[in-house]
Amino acid sequence: MKTPRLASALMTLGLLACGGDPLLATQEQDITGGSLAARYELPHQVRLHVSGAFTCGGTLIRAGWVVTAAHCVQGVTAASMRIYAGDLRLGSVEADEQYRAVSRKVMHPSYSGSVHDVALLQLAQPFNLSQAIQPLTLPDAPAPVGATYTASGWGRTQTGPTSDGLKRVSLSVTSAATCRDLVGSDYVSGAELCTAPRATANVCTKDDGGPLAFNGTLYGITSGFGSSQCDTFSVFTNVATYTPWIRSVINAT
Repeated sequence: MKTPRLASALMTLGLLACGGDPLLATQEQDITGGSLAARYELPHQVRLHVSGAFTCGGTLIRAGWVVTAAHCVQGVTAASMRIYAGDLRLGSVEADEQYRAVSRKVMHPSYSGSVHDVALLQLAQPFNLSQAIQPLTLPDAPAPVGATYTASGWGRTQTGPTSDGLKRVSLSVTSAATCRDLVGSDYVSGAELCTAPRATANVCTKDDGGPLAFNGTLYGITSGFGSSQCDTFSVFTNVATYTPWIRSVINAT
């Protein structure tokens, strides 16, 4: 998990919740909000397990390739990873579920721990595509501002460190100028997208690496959170910037 790196900017903007009204604090514990995904609704969503433990989300972009956040796989060997697809529940094996070993990990060459947070995982064997397992398209144009995006994952909820069921939440992307103001000095133009601050519906820990999608296209990879409570804005890797790199890696194999 990437630890929150944006607290100082939030303090300046008055967005970081500290203390305050007890009732409001209780309401804000429902940090992920959203709703449980329906079967076949998010067939691109996968999850990453390292040494048998669920750690992060990811997105299927080819039958044999997954994209995730680089911080999810930093220091992790390909041999220790498995990718699961086609299921909704962490705690049960489902009829549509498949899993694959990872044969190769490719980190973005400019990943620094805070930006260029993208990595590719080549599977030892492609998934058998089905109604439950389908890739997302990569973007050839910038993420549209004002659209309603869907972020998803099995990450932290108000009741525990993970959700047994796959959850989805609707988020909107801010302008680049607003994202720069939110992130502060860590912001790198073109590398990051921000979603507008929401106190009660957001991605959170272990949603890392998962998708921010709109209209069948992957525009963002969950990268960081504006606060430790996940009750403000969130930061996503701006996939459109990395589409040429992603394609060059995949097409070289």
